[in-house]
Amino acid sequence: MTDTSTVGELTRLAENKDFEEVLARFKEFPHEEILAAADHLLDNDIYHVSMELYGYLLAEDESADAHFGMGVCHGKCYDYDSALKHLDLAFATNPNRTAGASYYAYILERHERMDDADRWYRASLAGAEADDLWARSHYAWFLEKWGRTDEACAAYADTLSRNAAYTWASKRYALLLRKLGDDATARDVLRVSVERAPGLVAGLNLLEYLLISQDDAAYVEFRATLDPTKGPAWYPVVLSLFDYYREHLLPASPDQAKVTAFEQAAVVLKDSVHRDFDDLTAILGAAGGDVVEWKRLIQLLLK
Repeated sequence: MTDTSTVGELTRLAENKDFEEVLARFKEFPHEEILAAADHLLDNDIYHVSMELYGYLLAEDESADAHFGMGVCHGKCYDYDSALKHLDLAFATNPNRTAGASYYAYILERHERMDDADRWYRASLAGAEADDLWARSHYAWFLEKWGRTDEACAAYADTLSRNAAYTWASKRYALLLRKLGDDATARDVLRVSVERAPGLVAGLNLLEYLLISQDDAAYVEFRATLDPTKGPAWYPVVLSLFDYYREHLLPASPDQAKVTAFEQAAVVLKDSVHRDFDDLTAILGAAGGDVVEWKRLIQLLLK
């Protein structure tokens, strides 16, 4: 539990999701309090607001921490070139840093600097992020993309042995198993995650897997078990995005009324929704679908 006596006023505004007040007043506060509030916003996926704060700090007095935060924000918003620029600066000025090194490695691999990425993943897992499930699962994904399939499978299995309900690892491991021709085990991995993981992400992962597999019957059957009213505000919005992808983007039959309804629901969300949509994007592109529109809809989920 956070000790509220140590939380500054600006961070309290951020915690209360009073983002307009944060943006109106943040310049009144000391730099260390602005950084703390920006970090809180980043940790809670409020990227566009935190970028305003990091940008101000960088204009006033550059620091490795502000460059790191800004780099992560850009990466989460899919601007990988800007992310790399800031993260290169963050780690060049603090080369012994291992906290956050896995995210730097992830951005390096996005730019096909694979040897550098491997070095920073290993540094992260030997240092501050040894027990970090995000770091371990993304290293597994890196190994998969680098063609080191056996090592990737072992790394995914290791991550899930530490926490079988870690939904991101179960999603990526299932997709790798599918590529290896083991659809049955892939679905079992995701079903175990649904049974063990609290919250709604595990169910979304299984639904997305069925969408990626283009298993219409299974998608419809499982989708019917998901109640859009039993979750936070972003949950029915993501469900409607998956439905629109399946019903209108893949078959190239757009529906403007549904797009407008999605836009109206997405724009009022207070929380940012950050998911890895790369697999769906690739499938849509291979099918000759409207990838530009798909990416525009995804961007509406980011705050």
